[in-house]
Amino acid sequence: MRNIRILAALALIVTLASSGAVAQQQPVHILVSLAAGGSLDTMTRLYADKLSVSLGRPFIVENRAGASGLIAIHALRSALADGSVLMTAVSGSITLLPNTFKSPRFDPTKDFIPVAQMAQVDFVLTINSGVPAKTAAEFAALAKSDAKYRTFGSAPGTNPHLLAIEFGRAAGFPVVHVPYKGNGDAIANLIGGQISAYFLTVGEALQLNRSGKIRILASAGARRSNLAPDVPTLKESGYDVEGSSWSALFAPVGTPKAVSDRLGQAIVEAAASPDLRERLAHVGIEAAGLPPKDIAAKIRSEYQKIGNELRASGFEKRD
Repeated sequence: MRNIRILAALALIVTLASSGAVAQQQPVHILVSLAAGGSLDTMTRLYADKLSVSLGRPFIVENRAGASGLIAIHALRSALADGSVLMTAVSGSITLLPNTFKSPRFDPTKDFIPVAQMAQVDFVLTINSGVPAKTAAEFAALAKSDAKYRTFGSAPGTNPHLLAIEFGRAAGFPVVHVPYKGNGDAIANLIGGQISAYFLTVGEALQLNRSGKIRILASAGARRSNLAPDVPTLKESGYDVEGSSWSALFAPVGTPKAVSDRLGQAIVEAAASPDLRERLAHVGIEAAGLPPKDIAAKIRSEYQKIGNELRASGFEKRD
């Protein structure tokens, strides 16, 4: 196994050299599209350590936060296409953000190359602990009979916003959207009872649920989360609602396929390692590697789906 890894690392070095890339000891820079200290930053640094070992090159993480990920995205678009500059981003920045503008700032299907999916974070339907419901069906029945239970908080045009609309439509009641600029205020109001429900990430929800401040009813994931295996999915509960956030690695357009494929393979291998999976689980992230072809197809499908959902909801796009 060790010999195979050494040969794989040498193969990447040869590939980079033959494609006109920088010298083999020059670092690979990974631009993180969100702020330092957050879950994307933590995940990227854990993967960078793995890549440095498996590929025999230093991988340096640089935070390029701002404008919901646009600063890093534009930096990647102007970078050399030789594998020396990469970017990590969450699905909200890739498939959701461009759908919220009247004139999209970029096209996620054309402006960069998906190298691999790295992780996935499921959203869960949570309610204030004072709401008398223990299942998604019980909560839906309350919301249909009493308007005070229809209030969902979220930032406009985000995954929790879309999931709330989808759930209300599937359950048969009109959602009352309460807009927030940030997650902190929405969580505080969920705990305080100013809003009834919120789609939180599973990691955030588990911490609050343990303290009794909120109640988790169901997961919006395609399957039960490994982080919360006792929580049923919304589909299991009878509602055709599904949505999660994922993180992926991207390269500039024009990066040699051999380079992006080898990087993608290294990511998928790292995602399967028990130590990385355990460390990510501690911060509420589920390692989930997908190779280039699969994540590219996922982006195309999700980008179109979100666009359709926003149009159907009457969402007002930004200038």
